[in-house]
Amino acid sequence: MKYVMIVLIMVNFSCQSTKNTATDTSKDEALVYYSKGSCMGKCPVYDVWIYEDGSVFYSGIQHVSAKGNIKTKLKEEEFRALKTILNKGLNEDLAFKKVRDWPITTLRFNGKEYKYYSSKIHGTLKEIDNKLKKAIDSITLGYEGDEHKEG
Repeated sequence: MKYVMIVLIMVNFSCQSTKNTATDTSKDEALVYYSKGSCMGKCPVYDVWIYEDGSVFYSGIQHVSAKGNIKTKLKEEEFRALKTILNKGLNEDLAFKKVRDWPITTLRFNGKEYKYYSSKIHGTLKEIDNKLKKAIDSITLGYEGDEHKEG
């Protein structure tokens, strides 16, 4: 009887780990991942995944106007403009040095991850950062509650 219980427990855990992996994989396959980290003050903290079809998953964590999760889609022209600038790529060398109490921005696209401070960037990266902020503002504008929003 002990062996049957052990096998059942192992099967249960293996199924749960498969479910979690499937969820993480879909977020890893995003066209763009954009995240704002915390600071010691009231910096907005959120994560955003943008997919190839223009769909967006936003997770507002703290100090944001829209807390919780939002699922929506970017407007066609907004999505095209974002893809155009992402296709330019980044030729800039980002020297990143961690500074206490500055919120770190993480940007992942085209298989590369960039960590930076929004106030210390320029060029194409600044353009990408501004486009993403504008898109996030339009997503969260008028958001109410902790429910999923379909747009």
